[in-house]
Amino acid sequence: MRAGRLPRTGRRRPSSARRGSAEHKNVIASLSRPPMPRQSTVSAARLYVRALSEARAFWPHLGAIFGLGLLAAPIGLLNPLPLKLLADSVFGDQPMPWPFGAAGAGPDRAFAVAIGLSLALVVVNLGWRLGDWFFREWVAERMVLAFRRKLFDRVLQVAQPGEDQAVTQDYAYRIESDAPALQWTALYGIMPPVLCLFSLGATLAVATRLSPALAFIALATMLPAIGLVHFSQKRMRAKWHETREQESRNHAVIQEVLGALRLVVTFGQERREAARFAAQGGRSVATRFAAIRAESLVVVGLGLATGLGGSLALWLGAVEVRSGALSVGDLLLVIGYVAQLYEPLHAIGTHINGQQQAIVSAERAFALLDRAPAVAEPANPARLGRAQGRVVFEDVTFAYPGTEEPVLRGVNLEIPAGACVGIVGPTGSGKSTLANLLIRLFDPGAGTVRLDGHDLRSLELSELRAQFAVVPQDPVLFSTTIGANIAYGRPDATQEEIEAAAKAAQAHDFISRLPDGYATKVGDRGTRLSGGERQRIALARAFLKDAPILILDEPTSALDGATEAEIVDSLDRLMQGRTTLMVAHRLSTLRSASMILRVERGAVTVEQPEGPKPELRLVA
Repeated sequence: MRAGRLPRTGRRRPSSARRGSAEHKNVIASLSRPPMPRQSTVSAARLYVRALSEARAFWPHLGAIFGLGLLAAPIGLLNPLPLKLLADSVFGDQPMPWPFGAAGAGPDRAFAVAIGLSLALVVVNLGWRLGDWFFREWVAERMVLAFRRKLFDRVLQVAQPGEDQAVTQDYAYRIESDAPALQWTALYGIMPPVLCLFSLGATLAVATRLSPALAFIALATMLPAIGLVHFSQKRMRAKWHETREQESRNHAVIQEVLGALRLVVTFGQERREAARFAAQGGRSVATRFAAIRAESLVVVGLGLATGLGGSLALWLGAVEVRSGALSVGDLLLVIGYVAQLYEPLHAIGTHINGQQQAIVSAERAFALLDRAPAVAEPANPARLGRAQGRVVFEDVTFAYPGTEEPVLRGVNLEIPAGACVGIVGPTGSGKSTLANLLIRLFDPGAGTVRLDGHDLRSLELSELRAQFAVVPQDPVLFSTTIGANIAYGRPDATQEEIEAAAKAAQAHDFISRLPDGYATKVGDRGTRLSGGERQRIALARAFLKDAPILILDEPTSALDGATEAEIVDSLDRLMQGRTTLMVAHRLSTLRSASMILRVERGAVTVEQPEGPKPELRLVA
């Protein structure tokens, strides 16, 4: 297999490779790394434990929520009491139970107590529900925000430039749509069933004391429903897993089409893309309905169990009232408690059904957190300071994972500090790979890359990458102001420093002519600026960063002749006093090179331009 070509996996080549720019086979690296699991492989219990561990900063808040939840049982036991007072002490002739009335209190007093107790319970219920709901939501939103930030930080470590678009869109989906699963597992996963079981136990104990037979009937009809809920979990989890995958693919189609909207419109492919989205949406809907059908069977089973249990309890209660074993008020109280027995069962069943979606999302989010970084940080990093710029490749061999033939093979190269090196070669030969290894986007499979004598793997990534300023072929601008884009590498730069960098890049004049000057918004990816203007902004960014090593990756290949001449003049000023690597096809860009490296078929050879130039050599 030729170096630089994708393996035959059926995947499309990345757009950057189709453009004919330098190799971007880090796509292969991302696709061949151990994939995030797409099937449920972890038990639900382990996922719940993992969720609680991720939410450890919120454990005090979760404890407070649990304490509020415990109040549901005593409040629920008080709710049917006004009906008992009305039936037995207002319409009947039984005395009011302690502590609601004194001996000899009449029906009028019983009526007033019943109405007053009912109103008090309304206030207590509303106050408790509002406080519990508000505090839960407050904790949940902050928990998800912290988890999203953790996922985003992880993506910045594992994602790689040029990675397959479907992979990066799946990252986005996991951060945006799967991250809320932390609240549904850590907050709503274990706690609600435990609280429901506590409430169920308390209610069952009181109901048993009033009528053991009614309590037994309620319990007997609950057991089959509990078994149905338990045995349906695995099936529903598998169906919701597939649903999440299909929804992620929906998201990928939307992002891909919107990201290439100009191409879609130019080639008149709107109907084709709409049909593609409709087809993917149809598959997503089909998998969702399969999951909903599985849930509906559980809901029907729960409804049958509770309906049958309630009917049997009402029949037996009526028999006991007619026999004098129960008063009408006691019957109303017991029936209320039986209904409350089924409420936790319904809540647990509905909760477990919904939890299958949350478990799937949590598993996907945790898989992203567990993904190994593309390059590892050293345990005890060496200190570099500001680099002089001496670069050495020692017997470096590198192959992108999934390919058989190395892109670079046995490269031995020494670049003195301050040298200007041109890198040429066919598309896909490995030119940009040299720069990527130097920035440590990848580690070589064999050999060592050194900067000022330090193995790159011994340096902290942030300190290493602070030594480089990169001017790419297609500058990336954020949808913020021109000034913020120039200062991206140095957010603390003053306005005077930003303007000085823009002047050095010959960008100050066109920026000053804009209505808002440096406060002008550039639009999404800088679409409001021309190619030459975007390139000048990228140069100004490099001037402002003032890094000792400069990497120019075909910075003028997309520009016309006149604009290129202006940019080259700025590049000459930028390269002064810096070690510079220039990846280029146009010889005009390489006029300042002290040495030209030709990369082809895994080998690096030197072509010495005419005239006295600083020394650069291949090391034997």
